[in-house]
Amino acid sequence: MSFIKNVNKYLIERYPTIWNTKIVWMLSISLLVHVLFFIIGYVSHSNPLSLQNSRVFEDYYSSGMIMVHIIISLLMLVGWMVLLFKNNAFKNFYPTSNLKLFGQFVSYIVIIFASITFYFSYMLGFQLYIKNAYPDDQLIKDVAIINKAYPFLSLDYQEYKLSKRAYPKQFKELFCETDHNEIDYNKKYFKLKDDIFQFNTTYLVKITERDEYREFKYPAKEYKNSTPLAYKYINADTCYYYFKKEVVDVSPFVKTTALTYYNFSKVFYELSFEDIAYYDRYNAYSSNYPYAAIEASVYDYEDVSKNYEFNKQLAEILDRKNPEEFKKIMNDFLEVSEKYKIKHNLDTDKWFRMVYHPDGFEVKRFINTNETGDSELYPPQPPIIDSVTVATATTYDTIAEPAVKGQPNTDDAAAIAAAQNAAEQVATVVATKYKEDTNYNYYQKNLSKSYYQINNLKDLLNSVELMKNSNVFDNVIHFYLWIAFALATLLFSFRVTNLRAVIFTGVTIGVLSLTIGLCVLLYTMGVSVDEEYFAGYLVLFVATLILLLPILAIKTLPKLLGAILMNISINGFVLYVFLILGIISMHQNDACYDIHYNYNANCTTILEFLDLNTSYLLFALGLLFMLCYTVIIKKWRAQPE
Repeated sequence: MSFIKNVNKYLIERYPTIWNTKIVWMLSISLLVHVLFFIIGYVSHSNPLSLQNSRVFEDYYSSGMIMVHIIISLLMLVGWMVLLFKNNAFKNFYPTSNLKLFGQFVSYIVIIFASITFYFSYMLGFQLYIKNAYPDDQLIKDVAIINKAYPFLSLDYQEYKLSKRAYPKQFKELFCETDHNEIDYNKKYFKLKDDIFQFNTTYLVKITERDEYREFKYPAKEYKNSTPLAYKYINADTCYYYFKKEVVDVSPFVKTTALTYYNFSKVFYELSFEDIAYYDRYNAYSSNYPYAAIEASVYDYEDVSKNYEFNKQLAEILDRKNPEEFKKIMNDFLEVSEKYKIKHNLDTDKWFRMVYHPDGFEVKRFINTNETGDSELYPPQPPIIDSVTVATATTYDTIAEPAVKGQPNTDDAAAIAAAQNAAEQVATVVATKYKEDTNYNYYQKNLSKSYYQINNLKDLLNSVELMKNSNVFDNVIHFYLWIAFALATLLFSFRVTNLRAVIFTGVTIGVLSLTIGLCVLLYTMGVSVDEEYFAGYLVLFVATLILLLPILAIKTLPKLLGAILMNISINGFVLYVFLILGIISMHQNDACYDIHYNYNANCTTILEFLDLNTSYLLFALGLLFMLCYTVIIKKWRAQPE
């Protein structure tokens, strides 16, 4: 206790503002709590099982730590305010300068911010643990082992079809047509049960022009000649149309059309060592997306090239037909799985017997993705329907919708009846198509009792990479920063005025809000034109009046009225600036729409241009305003009661 008394005596004699705000003791306590949260964050995910979910970044909120955080913050802030209110030097006419008064406000922000930001310490501890427990060099080795063994898990029969092949380079450069209605049956094609494959060369047409609906125009020459479209890709202001040119016979490179490991070309996971999001980068393409090199994007080209290299390396392993090599790949994979605590019931010998069929390496057995035996890849009733069925269902929905919402048009009665009949056929097709899918039947008949929870492995790798490379302060810091600023302005208002003025300020804000709302409502009911502009400019006019009155006439205003206007200005200046930016953006949006509609131009509003920098800009302006406004506060305080 003597130490605390000595420090307080030293501060009150030399730094009264620091002593008055209790910032030294509050930051000391906050530091201890931050250290505690850092330790908790460091040990929170020491078990790999805790990383096997796709929302690991939100564990702080879902685990209950946020409640502990809130309770500790409330106790600290309430205790601090009790001590703070014991001595109000400003109210007792203690000599103070503008800088000292502004310093008190900044001290409030620092104290509140330090008392509510334990989340960052927790996440920094969590991140440090991940970096230490999963170093980059070891993670690279583990991912390489996983990718090498992944094709042999035989989880998804779709990935072993001929359309997925990327090696030799002929398969990489050609487009594989799988639509029965688009196949040229007079030329070479391949068949597997219900599937059909035909390989085509393509040529590219780039289009930048748009129609009146802002859709990219279809190439006129190809439209006139009815040239079949292979696929299209949109990048920025250009649409890349790829049209089929001619059919290529790839028979010399196809030993079998059955499901085989030679066709597998999907890389399971690739470390980016950059900020990543919660999505599967390698499942971004549709099932029949071509392996052709896409000029529209360097990323796509690199991805296709990696699939080609992966498929090539896999083919080389299969061609060697070395049983020991297969067993080593599987054993290494299972060791990594044990380290990461991924649930499975595989062992090397059983797995090897399922995979090793050197005569073509056809896929004979499949593995579940779930311990229950129900694979997550295939729900009980997958909607396997063809394009004609989809078109019919869509047509029925479009025609029948008005009949559901209101009185049907009698002119469309026949069309509705026909569409309802078609809908019944859709239901029949959906029910029977599933049973007739011979590939799926083959998968079900050869589905083993073995399982491997591959999604848990994907989630763990995503979680590790996300924590290693993400900035824990990004975006979230704005939330805590503005909480600290708002509480500091409210507290500062009470400190420089009094409780009566603060209460009347709240009442005044409520009355003004109600009055403005009624004015906007009456305007909307009477004029009903540009309501957003009316509301925006009305609020701007009232706010400007409130802001200017204390600056121009603080000495002539009644003291209570001056306190109310001053408190509204202190707490609302940042919102005032944001309102101005919002009105500017509204004008820019309208002007942009006119230009965009007439000339297909793209525009950016001031808020879109500033983006998250708007937050920092407003915060800096808020501090600058408070520094300048201390002059008004002292003038108001000097007025007689």
